[in-house]
Amino acid sequence: MKGLKALEGLKALEALKALKALRTIGALSAFGAFGLLACDDDVVSPVRGALDVTITGVPAGQNAAVTVTGPGGFSATVTTSGRLDDLDPGTYTVTATNVERADGRWSPTPTAQTVTVMRGSAPATATVTYALVTARLAVNITGLPNGVDASVTVTGPGGYTTVLASSTAINLLTPGEYTVTAADVVSGGVTYRPAPTTQTVQLPASTTQVAANVVYSVGTGSLTVTITGLAAGVNGSVLVSGPSGYSQQLSGTQTLTPVPPGTYTITASPVASNLTTHTPTPLTQTVTVTAGATATGTVTYAGAPLVLGVQEMWPGANLGDVVYLTSPPGDARIFVVDQQGRIFVIKNGAPLSTPFLDIVSLVAYGGEQGLLSLAFDPQFATNGRFYVYYTDLSGDIAVARYTAAGDVANAGSRTSVITIPHPTHSNHNGGLAMFGPDGMLYLGTGDGGGGGDPANNAQNRDVLLGKLLRIDVTSLPYTIPAGNPYAGATEGRDEIWARGLRNPWRFAFDPPAGTLYIADVGQDVWEEVNAVAATTAGLNYGWRIMEGDHCYPAAPCNGAGLTVPVLAYSHADGNCSVTGGFVYRGAAIPELVGHYLYADFCAGILRSFRLSAGQAVDHRTWAIGDVNRIKSFGLDASGEIYILSDNGNVYRVVKQ
Repeated sequence: MKGLKALEGLKALEALKALKALRTIGALSAFGAFGLLACDDDVVSPVRGALDVTITGVPAGQNAAVTVTGPGGFSATVTTSGRLDDLDPGTYTVTATNVERADGRWSPTPTAQTVTVMRGSAPATATVTYALVTARLAVNITGLPNGVDASVTVTGPGGYTTVLASSTAINLLTPGEYTVTAADVVSGGVTYRPAPTTQTVQLPASTTQVAANVVYSVGTGSLTVTITGLAAGVNGSVLVSGPSGYSQQLSGTQTLTPVPPGTYTITASPVASNLTTHTPTPLTQTVTVTAGATATGTVTYAGAPLVLGVQEMWPGANLGDVVYLTSPPGDARIFVVDQQGRIFVIKNGAPLSTPFLDIVSLVAYGGEQGLLSLAFDPQFATNGRFYVYYTDLSGDIAVARYTAAGDVANAGSRTSVITIPHPTHSNHNGGLAMFGPDGMLYLGTGDGGGGGDPANNAQNRDVLLGKLLRIDVTSLPYTIPAGNPYAGATEGRDEIWARGLRNPWRFAFDPPAGTLYIADVGQDVWEEVNAVAATTAGLNYGWRIMEGDHCYPAAPCNGAGLTVPVLAYSHADGNCSVTGGFVYRGAAIPELVGHYLYADFCAGILRSFRLSAGQAVDHRTWAIGDVNRIKSFGLDASGEIYILSDNGNVYRVVKQ
């Protein structure tokens, strides 16, 4: 011990001498002294951390307002997405505030969040999403002599009210319904009457002005527009335009009074309701309003059933064994998955010659195996991340993450997300990876194959087969999101969201309705489609206790606690395997909005239904020509639906 202490004393003395020597020649700064001491084996340079801040939703040219504060009085202002490096480890607070300009205000979510920066680990992340929260209204007032003030009152949400004397543009309004009320004005013994006296306008969150027109005149008449032929609850679409910029949109029969004398044009547009197209007659008519009289116009609608068809896309293109189609959020490109292990890009209406990704060498292909789907991260536009679901060379289910910046992915960026053992059989691999509205990644896995789920995997909560899984891939390795039914100490795998599935080849979310659809392929007799609230965790869809809505293999069975499908159909009439699709929410076929499209692989026909109060209604079968053996459906960023056939072709569902 004495010798050790003496040695330590000697080291200290030598260091002191060295310091003195350096000071003598003026070569030792405060930083230099630290560097000298840091060379000692007992002293380690501090390792610091970093924070990635992602900011979305701010309009081009507008800076965000984000402040990051942390240990030691750290404070930084962030206006765009970026990284803060060389940070002390600890807890940082990311605070975001509104940004505003003349045409709108954008509010952030969340307004405050805390993140933990770790020493020397991957950067911590914080995401701030801005959204436009204001609207604009332009009230155009005409017909009054110079110097005469109008009397127009605008009221709206939250008790908003303002009185206008002339044409005015009003900005930074709360979106919602506004009422514009105009009153008579008397000047020089003359009464000026407005038209319309009252009108309502819906203001969406937008930087574009919505116009409300008020026309004053001396001596007025009336115009009655009668709209017929529509069922209760179906609105017409009729625009009345006239003198001095008069404009009024009508959805039903209405008498417009008072209105200034003159010629008015009544323009009617077709409207769509549930699987029906309503066409008006006449499309356009003119009527003349005279002072003190009522003119009339009539629009008659006639309904015709919707007729669907398909349009072959990119004829002659060799896209391989097409099995899935999707697009990143807000991206005009379309990505087609080849089951052999490639992903192709459709850009500006044509396939690119170079695949987006080629992992043929990693994929076991054949039968139900292969590259089965692709899921783009909700923040793909900024982080470039996407996920692939495939069967690997061992026959196991594999999900991996890649990154891309352009039309060709970085094949070397592969990071494994999860591998699920799939021994014994090559079928029933499930096949879909999809992000839910909650930002979590959902995976539909098959029961492992074989007839009747011999290992009872679908009911076994300790096995990931025969399940719908839900994981958080914000950072890898993945984490378990709050709300998973078996997370923590509860018996069962933490990743499980639902169980009792045989082979959920395709499932889909319908965010506007908050619904999750799962098309589960049946055994020998029954196919099924389930539709439940997307936020409902821990459901048991019944396999292998039930097939469809029937006991398996035969009655009786205990169906207590099982979720029965909203649709089950038998293998009669050539059916064999349900192919799940999507709920239509596009713009090209308004009659179809809200209807779920699906097919059967063997039947070769397109089918649909609509969910109402938890029941499947409005069942339809659509004749779409010689398209058969429908393998999968696809959805582009605009909500249009595609059909992928076993013949290698891709078709878009269109209105005939």
